[in-house]
Amino acid sequence: MIYNKATALGLAVILSAGISAHSAVIWSDEFDDTVINKDNWTYDVGGHGFGNGQMEYNTARSENSYIDNGSLVIKAIRESYSGNEFTSARMITQGRFAFKYGSLEARIKMPDTENGLWPAFWLLGNNFPGVEWPHCGEMDIVEMGSEAGIAEGKQQERFNCALHFSNAAEEKQSNVAWEDAPVDLSLDYHLYKVSWTPTDITFYLDGAVVATWDITADYMAEFHQPHFMILNLAIGGWPDTYTGVTDPAGVTALPGAGSSAIMQIDWVRLSDNPYTELYLGEDAEESGNFGIFTETTPVDSSLVFGDDTATNWPYSDEAALYLWADTMTVSDTPATPSEGTECVTFNVQSVGWLGMGVFMPNFRNMENYSDGTLHFDIQTTSSDILKVGVQSSRAGQFWLPMGDETTEFGFARDGDWHSISVPLNRFANTDFKTIQQMFMLLADSATPGTAISLDNIWWEPSVVRARPSAGSFGVYTETGTNKSAGEFGLGVDGDFFVWADTLDPAVQDPYEGSESLSFTSAPGLSWFGAAFTPNVKYDLSAFDNPNGTLNFAMKTSSSVPFQVGMKSGNMDGVGQKWISFEAGSDPYGFVRDGNWHMIQIPTSNFVADVDLSQMSQLFQILGTEEAISDIELDDIYYAGGRAFKTNVVSALIQDGVGISWPSTDGSSYTVQWAEAINTNTVWNSVSPAVEGDWTTKTVFDPTIDPSRFYQVVELP
Repeated sequence: MIYNKATALGLAVILSAGISAHSAVIWSDEFDDTVINKDNWTYDVGGHGFGNGQMEYNTARSENSYIDNGSLVIKAIRESYSGNEFTSARMITQGRFAFKYGSLEARIKMPDTENGLWPAFWLLGNNFPGVEWPHCGEMDIVEMGSEAGIAEGKQQERFNCALHFSNAAEEKQSNVAWEDAPVDLSLDYHLYKVSWTPTDITFYLDGAVVATWDITADYMAEFHQPHFMILNLAIGGWPDTYTGVTDPAGVTALPGAGSSAIMQIDWVRLSDNPYTELYLGEDAEESGNFGIFTETTPVDSSLVFGDDTATNWPYSDEAALYLWADTMTVSDTPATPSEGTECVTFNVQSVGWLGMGVFMPNFRNMENYSDGTLHFDIQTTSSDILKVGVQSSRAGQFWLPMGDETTEFGFARDGDWHSISVPLNRFANTDFKTIQQMFMLLADSATPGTAISLDNIWWEPSVVRARPSAGSFGVYTETGTNKSAGEFGLGVDGDFFVWADTLDPAVQDPYEGSESLSFTSAPGLSWFGAAFTPNVKYDLSAFDNPNGTLNFAMKTSSSVPFQVGMKSGNMDGVGQKWISFEAGSDPYGFVRDGNWHMIQIPTSNFVADVDLSQMSQLFQILGTEEAISDIELDDIYYAGGRAFKTNVVSALIQDGVGISWPSTDGSSYTVQWAEAINTNTVWNSVSPAVEGDWTTKTVFDPTIDPSRFYQVVELP
């Protein structure tokens, strides 16, 4: 059954390249910056094998991918990491860059694959994983390191290109072309290209055609939708997969601990043809209140619910309401709506659990909502523990529990309507550029015969992030000087969350003030973790300077290894940096003697991986190997925050010197002057604080003195 409560169609914006008589480069990444462009790339993170039994753990760490001398480098390393014996990187553009038709080319220097390495440059349909593989379509522009190449001693010359798709019988089909290059492809850079039109797909090496396939058959519709790009360096796999190397000992390309190999990409360029369509994430960002199932709430755009059995459904921008595994049915006699004239009521079946989601085969770019709010109304008499969730094409999904009215997102189970508001930043493992299910409801244990009603579901855009500066920012401290630039309000701005109840409270012995965070591992668990998580991300870019530090007091008598980390953004493993603490080699002077030790870590040790302008977890602690007998934390704060200086727009003489600058909402400024600029410059305030509101502000200094210097400083 299809529900169409919203009437406004919210389509992703498509930027068309148009028709060109001669092909021209319309998009490229030249890798000329010092850091990887996050507007173009994100990561698949994990060590689950990615459907091939690959042995590596793919990370977003700067150790595994970085820019070096004008090239992107993907580096595979033999090292123990999260249960895997290797690390590497799998870089993707989904939600950032995709295209339909055109010529995509990259200049790549392959690694020495002998044996076990599997470098690849390839494309996947933009509706993956909403539409499962191979129905989404896959184009392999180049792969190397094959089992056949190894067997014949040609793994450095032998490569393949391929198409993978669902054929007329709805079965997986692979069209594969193998070629032996005239040279070892790891000795220099070579050009790898796919040319794609509405009628065929052609692959090239250094300008020479390798293979061409016709794509006009009706069952090849997956090759007439946008595709996104993937660059990765995989390692080994299951039997009968690509490399034939199934054991870490067989990965001779990485012979010993710490050994590494690199894949280097000089540039990637897309050239148009008369049919090219370019899809950029920044052009598809939704904005304003966004309706999922609402009538009276003012919204700027809304989902449209469509027919998921229609031929073009996998390529549409519509949504559908899915009830999972027949766990619920839609009631013919819904409850009285909380707003408008319609709501939806579900009757819970006798299968022991329940689940539903608002599903889209093609994601929406909801980047402007990652610091916003999910709103919905709910009504039930069931006492079951419900969970509310969001899912993205990249990263994955995340759930937050809803108990009774005594819990954070809970409500009274009294049969009345209750309005719930959930900060979207709390959905941790989510890529807001690729939201695929905008609302999900789940109960692991459900009571048959009960009913649940939903109404007025909508997303509210992000609010302005707090931006402390010019001093110290307190995360968990009672010392005034350690929060001179503001503090994280525990229980107000967010909270300290113990993950999966892995830690139990222990007796406190504060380092300062009257409280500390003291824990021991919960019984029966071999891991633990916790973090300070705000409801809205913090902009801590003021602490990205040579004097910026993360400070905390810590003590333990345990020898169990653990990590301390910082996290930016919402995707697990992306924007993340961990620092290892191991008995006998603990960093920063820490000693496991059961006494307090103050740790000071320069923020420069984090910024290669962490974006301080969007801090989603302010301080983390994680242990993955054993239970811990005792761990205590206190006096956590950032120090060395610089004052933000705003560029002066203009200076004019009108009853004084007028200093103008662009202001932002939520910020305060002061105009200052000095007689000279030197190491001992003394700055004097011209006026009281000026509150920003997105307009240009002007303050006049009544003293007209051409020798004065001026600056505008953003206040903490």
